[in-house]
Amino acid sequence: MLFMKSTLPATLLLSIMATLSTPVNADEQLTQKYYLAPVGSYLDLGGDSAGYGGWGTGLGIGRVINQHLNLEVRGFWQSYNNKFSCCGGGETDLVGATLDLQYYFKRNKLSPYLVTSLGGMITDIQSKYFHINQSSFIFEAGAGLTYSLINELSLRGDVRYRINTLPAELGDEGVLNDLVVNIGVQIPLNFK
Repeated sequence: MLFMKSTLPATLLLSIMATLSTPVNADEQLTQKYYLAPVGSYLDLGGDSAGYGGWGTGLGIGRVINQHLNLEVRGFWQSYNNKFSCCGGGETDLVGATLDLQYYFKRNKLSPYLVTSLGGMITDIQSKYFHINQSSFIFEAGAGLTYSLINELSLRGDVRYRINTLPAELGDEGVLNDLVVNIGVQIPLNFK
């Protein structure tokens, strides 16, 4: 079991690298398309943020690389309320962008995928007694599904675990850990 845990990340990385280096044949060129991916988001916030009620929206612009990989640039805005015990509560807005790599096991009508992303965001916290505006790096990893409807229009949803380096930026120890649920559509664009 220990051997399997230690070799799993290396095996996944080698599989992705092999997929990237595989030449694309004529059938796969039909899937090489750009798309838009608008989403709505729900945030389940880690305890350190003292947050609750997180919602947001975002828009991704992506490209299908081959039958296994999508590359996507995504911008987002998210907001939640805070229960600061010292200050009578507050509101937090998150604005940021990520570069996502999505790995599809197989593309069918119902297609599961893994996603990993790297990005940054600005956290704006407003309370009656203070205002903080800081930038931080974020890292996300998760899994999702797409369900093909008509003419390559797809429903899409994923669940991501987010690590936010903000507390280190503010001089505290540790990082913020959040769960983000995204639900939206994938709309193909007509150019290649």
